[in-house]
Amino acid sequence: MKKRAVVVSVLLSASLFLTGCSWSDIAAKFTGADTESTQSSGDKDYVAADCVTLAEYKGVEVDCTVSDDELQSEIDSTLSSHSTENKIKKGTCKKGDTVSIDFVGKIDGREFDNGSAEDYSITLGSSGFIDGFDDGVIGMKVGKKKDLKLRFPDDYGKDELNGKDVVFTVTLNYISETVTPEFNDEFVANNTENKTVDEFKTATRQNLSQQKKDKAGETAFGTIEEGSEVKTYPESLVSMCSSQLDAYYRYMSTQYGFEDFNAFLTQMQMNEDSYKQMLDQSAQSIAKTQLVAEAIAVKEGIAVSDEEIKEEITNAVSQGGQTEEDLRKSFQELYGDVITIEEYYRITLTTNKVVDFVGENAKIVE
Repeated sequence: MKKRAVVVSVLLSASLFLTGCSWSDIAAKFTGADTESTQSSGDKDYVAADCVTLAEYKGVEVDCTVSDDELQSEIDSTLSSHSTENKIKKGTCKKGDTVSIDFVGKIDGREFDNGSAEDYSITLGSSGFIDGFDDGVIGMKVGKKKDLKLRFPDDYGKDELNGKDVVFTVTLNYISETVTPEFNDEFVANNTENKTVDEFKTATRQNLSQQKKDKAGETAFGTIEEGSEVKTYPESLVSMCSSQLDAYYRYMSTQYGFEDFNAFLTQMQMNEDSYKQMLDQSAQSIAKTQLVAEAIAVKEGIAVSDEEIKEEITNAVSQGGQTEEDLRKSFQELYGDVITIEEYYRITLTTNKVVDFVGENAKIVE
């Protein structure tokens, strides 16, 4: 039974909520924070241009050069994708080894849901299993079986497991050894579209540079946002963003199987106070992005037509394989009365246009 460590990165990276997504996703996170072009002035109590001092947003330098470290990282990734696994079926495992195990978990002599697996791969010392599991496997010999008498944390997050004593019967199948090929002309010719190492490096540099150019708008907008200064955070906007984030995190907690949100927070090594603090900081971060995007849109006359919104909804219906009625129903269930689907797509499209605008006006450094 793995700890749900993955959710830690989901929430602790809330301040990266914007930069880690596509810009369509970024706009989607605004849900309920509207741009100047999305609503009439009577629908909100602030004007973005009065709340933020914009950094220079034209001619922003975007570095599209590729460093040696970036090139090496791509080489390493290519080699890793062609690596092979050598199964070592003798010897003793140690911390850091990747091993294959079978395990059966029992509480009071009975197996429980999701407590067993076969040919399950873990890296000892960082598996994410409950405390004592990895330590119990370390030192086992291949082919041997061992009972690990452990205890689930009191706040594990599942009522039927919280604080319960458990016995995992573990069998060590084999130790995995990764064999990485040598990076030479032969490897390049057999596994890539290039013939030599030099050709591969040249092509890879060009590809990586082009990827940076393709994201010039996102990079430029990030620079603009960082250099802009918020004079006043509209309370209504920050509150809206905070509510949206809280709803999102509570939804995510259920997706990771937590029946109690406080257990979810505990798993993240947070309490109600630290969670609220994180929520407030993240909401302000999103609000700043919204204010910057709104202010640029208004200053440059960037707007979205009703026809563009209808087309976007039509595309969403087509891609989702559902009717528009179903789409609207799902949207209502997710966002309630906070925002209409038309407002949602107007925000998305407006933000995309702002990002495209600053990208087109950026200074590309090659």
